[in-house]
Amino acid sequence: MLVGNFIDGDSRVQKEARSAAAAGWDTYLVGRSYTGKREESELGAVTVVRAAETMAATRYRSSHPHRRGVKGLIAYSSQDVSRVKHQRQRLRQMDLAAERELLARRISAGAGPFAALFGKAGLTTSGTLVRARGYWVAARKRAFDTNYQSAQQAPSSAFERMLAKRGGDTSSWDVQPRLIDFEDSFGRVADQLEPDVIHANDAEMLGVAVRAAARARAKGRKVAVVYDSHEYTAGDVRPEDVTWAPVMFAQERKYIAAADGVVAAVDNFADKLVEHHKLTVRPTVVRNMPEASTFTVAGGKEPGVRGHLGLGPEATILVYPGAVTPIRGLDTAVRALPKLADTHLVLMVASRGGYVAELVTLAGELGVADRFHVLDYVPVEELTDFIASATIGIDTLRRIPTQELTITTKYWSYIGARLPVVVSDVKAAGALTRELGNGEVFEVDDVDALVRAVRAVASDRERYAAVYTDEMLAAHSWEGQVPALLALYAQVSGLTPEPVETSAD
Repeated sequence: MLVGNFIDGDSRVQKEARSAAAAGWDTYLVGRSYTGKREESELGAVTVVRAAETMAATRYRSSHPHRRGVKGLIAYSSQDVSRVKHQRQRLRQMDLAAERELLARRISAGAGPFAALFGKAGLTTSGTLVRARGYWVAARKRAFDTNYQSAQQAPSSAFERMLAKRGGDTSSWDVQPRLIDFEDSFGRVADQLEPDVIHANDAEMLGVAVRAAARARAKGRKVAVVYDSHEYTAGDVRPEDVTWAPVMFAQERKYIAAADGVVAAVDNFADKLVEHHKLTVRPTVVRNMPEASTFTVAGGKEPGVRGHLGLGPEATILVYPGAVTPIRGLDTAVRALPKLADTHLVLMVASRGGYVAELVTLAGELGVADRFHVLDYVPVEELTDFIASATIGIDTLRRIPTQELTITTKYWSYIGARLPVVVSDVKAAGALTRELGNGEVFEVDDVDALVRAVRAVASDRERYAAVYTDEMLAAHSWEGQVPALLALYAQVSGLTPEPVETSAD
């Protein structure tokens, strides 16, 4: 199993890997390494391999940004060249002072008039040339700095993006160099392990898997490829990286026909894959629901998030575990806090930098910093019980195609934790919430509507939580999803291993 992240926060790939191992597959879950060096560990019966990564292509592109505009014509080619040229110019200017001092010493020591004259003339010429070069170096450095800053917002040119959309690997690698690094590191591991099945999670791993399978077949080994679409790639929007979605869609379009089986995280994604790529077989839907072993009682078995924060039963706690980006709409929840007395908002995140830090600043400006809490992730197997002591689980998605169609992993976790929900009225989540009756729906980005929804659920929480019967939870468990995944493995590989006996641990 290949996944282009660090594995730790990815509940889906962890559950898939553990389920495959329990079914008798010799399972290797391959992800990124925090250190850049190859690391191995165990996840139950799963061998976790964190591939060695130099990230050479990504680093090169970062320090050699695409040149743009007139300034791009004179900008230095790389960050290193810019730094070295600027450093040398500073040293030349400093050296002039030393040359003046040495000339003055020679004159005072009795140098002849001609020697003094030529020395002064030479120094004047050198100084003029150094100053002229300084203007040129400064202009090229300023041009590079401008170019570099522009590249942080739009790393690729319009021409490069046009080529990437056509699906060529060379152009895709130009605008998304991490694909080269993934191929170099993950492809190497796939070759070494000689698998029967390669399960590629998301489009960035699809090309890696297909090429590894092709190399294996060239050596006489049969390798099946399963593509697992976690997101609606064609409808993804990443303002921080405008080329990511079109390149990933191009990769998906190019390689999906070479996959022996396709999996989608929700029904809507499966339908879109059929629509976009003219698939003759609808993808197998494997929803990222929590394992039944993680289900808990109302309020949780442990003090959980409420106990962790030292809050009493009277406090209303809104909880959100997962990725935090502007498109997730969490600033709407922060802006609602001033209107919700004795209400606390808790984010559980992998990193406290970036947009999370911006939300912390916003909470301070609004005077609610004491009711806005940022916590670390907890292990997947502990998540549902940890959040069960909260009052409401929230999902404040904004309107982009992929978010209109998805049911997020956290939504299934809220069900496992028996938490009522408040969600924005994106298509899929809004419809499911109305169908289940487990919460309220508010209009996207409407702070007042979010406030009303929270008050409605908090004032009658027991009614919303009453839908979480044991039968309802059983219907929303990971165990109900596993048979379809294992059947797909058997179908594409022609292999059915013997299930292994596992302990309660």
